[in-house]
Amino acid sequence: MKKIVGVVTLYYPNVAEIVRNIQTYLPQLNKLIIWENTPESGSKIDKIFQLIGSEKVEIRGTGKNEGLAKPFNDVVRLAQNEDYDFLLTMDQDSSFQAGGFEKYLKLIENNIDGTVAVYAPNRGNISDLTKSFVEMRTAISSGAVYPVRLFEKTGLFNEDFFVYMVDIEFCLRVKKHNMKTVCVTSVTMLHQEGYAEKSRLGLSVNNYSAQSTYYIIRNTILTWNLFPKEFTLSDKFLFFKYKLIYRTLKLGFETDRIRKLKAIYLGILHGITRKKGQYNI
Repeated sequence: MKKIVGVVTLYYPNVAEIVRNIQTYLPQLNKLIIWENTPESGSKIDKIFQLIGSEKVEIRGTGKNEGLAKPFNDVVRLAQNEDYDFLLTMDQDSSFQAGGFEKYLKLIENNIDGTVAVYAPNRGNISDLTKSFVEMRTAISSGAVYPVRLFEKTGLFNEDFFVYMVDIEFCLRVKKHNMKTVCVTSVTMLHQEGYAEKSRLGLSVNNYSAQSTYYIIRNTILTWNLFPKEFTLSDKFLFFKYKLIYRTLKLGFETDRIRKLKAIYLGILHGITRKKGQYNI
C-alpha cells in the first residue's frame, strides 16, 4: 500500500460541513494536514480537530491567511522528508461520494504511469467514460493526487500566485516537462465554486468576494504571460467576455459592489504590470 499524505486549507469554514467532507477521504490517508488560514480571532480549528478525533490529523498555520501555494509546498516538503508516495490536495468545500476516494487511489496505484504528474477526479467535465484515464490540459487542485517524487522535476507550487490559478499554472508547467495531467473518469468529486445565489430579480450570480475576483483576474493574466502558446485569442476573448464584461454587469445584483469593481480594475492592471504575491483589496 502506498503512503499518502493530504492537505486541506481552511478559511472561515462551516464546521459541520468541513468535518463531514474530511471524513470522505481521511480513512485512506496516512496523515492529513489541516492548514488553518482563518485569522486566530475567527478560528474554530480546535472544535474541528475535536470533532474529527483522529490521530492522523495535524494542524498547521501561521495565524494568518497564507493562500494555497505556501501550505501546499509546506506539505510537499513534509512528504519528501517522510518518504510519502502521493500527495492529496483538497479545498474545504470538496468531498468524495461514498467509497469514491478508496476507488480513486486503487485505480491510481494499479495504473502508475511515470509520465503522469497530476491525477484528478471527474467533476462532470469528462463525458467519455469508456476510458479509465483521459488526458486533460489542466485540473483544479481540489481532489488532485500528485506523485511526490515528480516534484523534484517539476518544482513546487508557484507562491507568486498566492491563490487562484496555482493549480492551472502547475499543470501547464508539468506539460512543459513532458508530463501529463489525467482525469480518473469513473471517480466523481463534489466541489462548490464561489457562492452561487439568486438575485432579487432571479438572476443566478456567482458571488465571489472582491479579494477572490482580484486574484482570478490578475493570476489569469499572469498565466497568459508565463505560457503564451497555451492560450488562443479565443481563450482570451471568452475570459474578457465572461470574467470581465458579464462579471461587471452582474455586480449590480451582488453585494460589496464598489470593492469588486476596484478588484476588477486592479486585477487587470496588476496582471499587465506583472505584480505578484499577496495583495489585499
